[in-house]
Amino acid sequence: MNPMTRWTCFLGLLLLGCASSNPGPERCTGERTYRGPTRRGAPESVWPKLAAQRSLTGALDAGLTQALDTALDSVLKHVPAASVAVALPGEGLWTATRGVARTDTREAVGPDSLFQVASVTKSFTAVLVSQLAREGRLSLDAPVSTWFPQVQGAESMTVADLLEHTHGLVSFNALPGFEDGPHHAPEELIQVAAEHPRQFCPGTNWAYSNTGYVMLGRILEQVEGKPFADLLQERIAGPLGLTHSRMRTVDAPLPQVVSGHLAGAPITQVDYATPYAAGSLASRAEDLVRFWHALMSGALLPMDTVQRMFQDMHSMDVMYPPSQPGNTMSYGRGVQLYEVPQGPGLMLGHSGGIQGFTSVMAWLPEDDAFVAVIFNDNQVAAEAGLWALVRALREHRSARP
Repeated sequence: MNPMTRWTCFLGLLLLGCASSNPGPERCTGERTYRGPTRRGAPESVWPKLAAQRSLTGALDAGLTQALDTALDSVLKHVPAASVAVALPGEGLWTATRGVARTDTREAVGPDSLFQVASVTKSFTAVLVSQLAREGRLSLDAPVSTWFPQVQGAESMTVADLLEHTHGLVSFNALPGFEDGPHHAPEELIQVAAEHPRQFCPGTNWAYSNTGYVMLGRILEQVEGKPFADLLQERIAGPLGLTHSRMRTVDAPLPQVVSGHLAGAPITQVDYATPYAAGSLASRAEDLVRFWHALMSGALLPMDTVQRMFQDMHSMDVMYPPSQPGNTMSYGRGVQLYEVPQGPGLMLGHSGGIQGFTSVMAWLPEDDAFVAVIFNDNQVAAEAGLWALVRALREHRSARP
């Protein structure tokens, strides 16, 4: 089967998420008995593999590089452009960004081209929140009403609820008029979502909602007294040398971002700044791999905190039904756990999808590989590109003496 169709349907188009807006309970008593989907955590067996600090410095061997280039050529038959990266700790990193920025002009991507990575942004936001929590500047148990007293029921929501999508507020982009149209400021997104009935009482269920991560962005700004984009640069992008990662803001357009597409046709009139801390980051695959490697190896947070992000994770299968039996997906604190038995297997990462773009970054324990893929066409899931690269890696390894 074509590698681009084998896994495209597993996740569908995540993840500027489609939270249900069905009315929930009108009154919450404060009781937080969890009645949501089954929870699970990453297997304990994965963590010893990450114990050693291993560099990504160096280039992968020529045979593997050729195999990955061939896989990318196959991928580019289905999307206008792709930014991809494969890193093997202790061995090196391969990355490539190729294709066309717009299909109508056939303008090729360049060395400075960026791609919108959508909800992959959430992992960056979660790291910032966790860093401040470790420093004692922010409590994950603090009531959200500390910053948003105008939001009804916020006194029973916690910062951890926002991280885990257990707060119950509807996702703003599930509401009419917020998928397209003009820019919406974070305060407007929060207000509009708060005016709709809750999906459930905080802590009692789970539903993917971008509203919570918009609130986290504003909390970070109020705690630190700096714009979210500055915090991301100072605490993550700068220290890690992520030279191709920029937050999309309404007052700072990024002309180097390639055009998004739908089934090969360029998309216009999309405001990529509106998702804010829930999904406005523009980047490239190499930066995503370096960020994910730094997080998973304890360079951004202590390993006990990283492991906590992958504990008590909520099943996403009710909202995003798996395409095949055995496939599962779970959500923790700004991170996802995937199990795809007939594909890559177990993965720890995060996916993203927004008009014109899909993205994924992940660590695969079986291969001890970090992989990131971004497409500028949201008709094709980036996970399909990841699977094409992983297959090339496995076939290369199996052919070695």
